[in-house]
Amino acid sequence: MKTKFSLLQRYLLISLMALFLTSVWSYSAFQDIEQENRRIVEEAIPISNAASELFRLLLDQELSVRGYTYNQDAQSLEQYEATKQSLEETIRIIRELDERHPIMQELIQDEALPLIQKMEAFHASQIELIEAGDVIAANARRYSGIDYINQFRDVDAALREDIDNIIQQATLRSETASNSAKWVIFIVVGIALLLLMTFMHTFRLERSKQALIHRSLHDALTGIWNRRAFDEKLERMWDEATDTGDVLALLLLDIDAFKTYNDTYGHLAGDACLERVANAIDKAVGEDGMTARYGGEEFSVLLRPRHARQPKEIAERIRQAVLKLNIVHEMYTPLRKVSVSIGVAEHAPTPSGDKTDLIEAADQALYQAKQSGRNRVSVGQATNVG
Repeated sequence: MKTKFSLLQRYLLISLMALFLTSVWSYSAFQDIEQENRRIVEEAIPISNAASELFRLLLDQELSVRGYTYNQDAQSLEQYEATKQSLEETIRIIRELDERHPIMQELIQDEALPLIQKMEAFHASQIELIEAGDVIAANARRYSGIDYINQFRDVDAALREDIDNIIQQATLRSETASNSAKWVIFIVVGIALLLLMTFMHTFRLERSKQALIHRSLHDALTGIWNRRAFDEKLERMWDEATDTGDVLALLLLDIDAFKTYNDTYGHLAGDACLERVANAIDKAVGEDGMTARYGGEEFSVLLRPRHARQPKEIAERIRQAVLKLNIVHEMYTPLRKVSVSIGVAEHAPTPSGDKTDLIEAADQALYQAKQSGRNRVSVGQATNVG
């Protein structure tokens, strides 16, 4: 039995898929935010380390120039050159990081670098005076560089404060993004689970509905179609054949001496016999038509129009199939095993006709088969068949 999805189930299934995709998208989006904030943190820390080195390097540079001014020794000059190289490398790192993330660009460009350039110009002029032999003039302004150092203290404090704020904000944004992502996923998963439960509930309802429909159209004992299903099928096929001009064929079957079988072996054995016979008939008919329990020990086979020209052959195939079951029936002579009698009728429906005509013709043929000795196929007179 194939299960078909209702419209509600389709909507729920689409909603589940949408929620799943939203969950993936949300998680991916927040992951990107976390990565971006993490990158800010990872680059803010190096730039903070580099920026915090500026003041120390400038102070070392100032002390080296001051010592060279006082002693005119090569060691102080070498220390100045080494410090100058470290300062240039630090500035390069700050600029490189700032190009990727303009964190402190305004502070570095507008305040720190101009002041550093003034200090470097001052130090360069001091060295030039010493190398020119004007030691007195150089010593006269030996402590002038301290003014630049004091000015840079304020810049250094601003840099450190800016860096602390950047790191704190980046960390907070990363945590907020992470928490938001977790909550979004939690909510979406919750809704998805709710929809899934609803879907499963509606699926169970649909299965129950289909099971009820199946039970209403199938015989509880044999599992084949019941009388209601047969009547509905015959109604549809009759209307179709009326329009197309097809010939319908009906087989009515009856288990021979079944009352005697029940009286002899009991009703449980009788039920088992009905099941086996119904299964044999259904297998013998296969795709050729519809097998139904017509009532009691009587069965019906409604053949599809394309098989309406060989109903007798199909009926004979059914009769042989039941005999091959070899169901013992000692009180039924001379066969001493279960058999069936079959009545066959054909009819070409017309707008003025009625489907009961076909049923009555098959019933008459079945009566004739019984009267003729049972275990045989009897074909009724065709009606309106060209």
